[in-house]
This record gives sequence, structure tokens and C-alpha cells, in this order.
Amino acid sequence: MRTISKQEENAMEAVKWGVVGTGHIAGNFAECMTYVSGARKTAVTGTSIGKARDFATRHGFDMSFSDFGEMLETARPDVVYIAVPNHLHFKLVMAALDAGVNVLCEKPMADNAFQLERMIAKAREQGVFLMEGMWTRFFPAVEKACEWINAGAIGRVRSVRAAFGLKAAPDWQMWKASAAASAGALRDVGVYSLAMAFLGFHETPESIASVYSLKNGADSHSELMLRYSGGRAAFLTGSFEIVTDSRAVFYGDDGLIILGDKFWCPNRAKLYAYDDADILSTTLTETLEDPYLSHGFQYEIAHVMECVLHGRKESSLYPLEESLKSVRLTDSLRKEWGVRYPSDV
Repeated sequence: MRTISKQEENAMEAVKWGVVGTGHIAGNFAECMTYVSGARKTAVTGTSIGKARDFATRHGFDMSFSDFGEMLETARPDVVYIAVPNHLHFKLVMAALDAGVNVLCEKPMADNAFQLERMIAKAREQGVFLMEGMWTRFFPAVEKACEWINAGAIGRVRSVRAAFGLKAAPDWQMWKASAAASAGALRDVGVYSLAMAFLGFHETPESIASVYSLKNGADSHSELMLRYSGGRAAFLTGSFEIVTDSRAVFYGDDGLIILGDKFWCPNRAKLYAYDDADILSTTLTETLEDPYLSHGFQYEIAHVMECVLHGRKESSLYPLEESLKSVRLTDSLRKEWGVRYPSDV
């Protein structure tokens, strides 16, 4: 593995970030930048200069803008983090890539596979880094679970169960819940459950069964069963209608792994072995505890900075192919459910 040079160490003190968006998630991200050495809060773009200036003051950014193009030209960030409603992602990602700027875009990065394929082609044409912001993949607890799975600690994975559900008010955040905004429960919270299936099973499922309900033209609740060869399956929930258990569980031939408390931003991972003396019992064999600071975005931020400093064009932990796998699956489900976005072709 190549080591970081002295020049890169110095550059690490000046990795300039531009943030696009001034909402809740952008604020959490900005707060977590404080915990990453070398993450410079260079600029923020908001829907109005007032919102941008307020965000910059609260979070310590050097410059504020109401025009993204002006931010790219004036602030010249090394990386932009895009955290705006889904239907605005494509235009902003493409503008940044056209300008030769590295991009981290909040999930879901694209409305559909057609958009994502164009983003990837543009990033490769420009020779810049591009990654979807699936922050879950970078938590130490998730990395530990992957390590256990890949080492065969629970044997062959037989079943994955993950549910992310919340009880939303009728007028709750329409930009997350309507087809007009390229949204819905599957792509807002269900993709986290889907990411757990991808950790347990690396191949494409043989078939997918689903039940769902629709609201505002988009899905508001879905239950998925992804079937894999050899009698293996993932059972996944993404919902704006019910509150679910917040753990993810991986069941194997020899044991199980539990990610929690909230599996999408977990603070612990536990490994259990089956108890030979009691066929209904398990024995805790290893635990990773990670009482992280703030909201946990610092792991993703540090990873992106490492990639950029080493000249990598995509992440090895969350490669673009995995983003494509996810969006192609959600595209097929939306087609089955009759959920269409304005950008669908």
C-alpha cells in the first residue's frame, strides 16, 4: 500500500470542502467535519444568501453563496458534498463533475440507473472522484461485521433481516415522500435495509417478492424478500408508516451478528455462536463498542479525504458498482409498483 507523502500530509491540512444545502443533514455533516483533521470548511451554497450566511456562521465556513456555479468558480473546493432533495442531485453532481471537482452526493445519488450511469461516465471522463453518501458503510461497527462475515465467523450467511421504519405525520417532509420529488420510503430509508442485504449476500438475488403501499404517488411502506440460491434470503422493510426494530441481524450456519442500536449508524456490533449444549441458545463471543462523537459522518468524511489524497476515483468500501446495483433494484421495484418520477425515461 502506498504511504502518504510529506506533501500529502501538508495538503491534508487544506482539503477544501464545499457543502451544498443548509438543511438538517448538511448541518450534521458540517458538525462532524470538526472531528476530521484537515477537513477545511471552505464554502456553503444555499437556496438564498441569507440561509447560506446563517449556516456559515453557525458551522464556521469561510464563504457563503446562493449560486453553485459561483461557489465552484470562486471557492474552488477540492470536494463538494451535496445534501439537497433527491430531484436536484443530478444537475448539481453533473455541474461539479464538469468543473473537475470531486463529489460526495447524499444518497440516493441518482433518481434512476440512467442518471447514475451518466454521472459515472462523466466522472471517469473528467478523472475525478465520485461516491454516493451511504454513510452506514463507514462506521467501525459495520466494518467489523463485514470482517466477521468475510472471515466465516458465522459460516455461510443464510438470512439477513433489517427494518428501518418511522411513523411520519401526514404532512411530513413531502420532498422525502412524493414521486414528484423523486422520493419515497424505499429510497429514503429502505436503501439502508437493502445495504445490509448487500453485505450478507454479494451476488444478485434470483428473485424479489414485495408488498407495498403508496401515497403521494410514491411508496410509503414496503416489505421485501430477496431470494438467493441455496435457500438463502433477505427480509427487508422500509417504511414511513410503522416504527420498526432498529437492529440488523445476519444469521449464518454457525452463528449470528447483530448491528445496533440503529443499524444505519450503529454504535456496536455483536458476534454470537450457536450453543451446542442448548439448541435454542447462543453465546456472545465478541463485541465491538463504538460510542462515536456527534452524528458519525466523520468516518465517511475521512474516507473520502483519504481517497482524494491518494488520487482514487472511487471508493473500495462503497464502489460505484454497488450504487448501480442498488438503483437498478429500486428501479425494477418502482416499475412493478407503478411509481414514476419526472426524470424517468
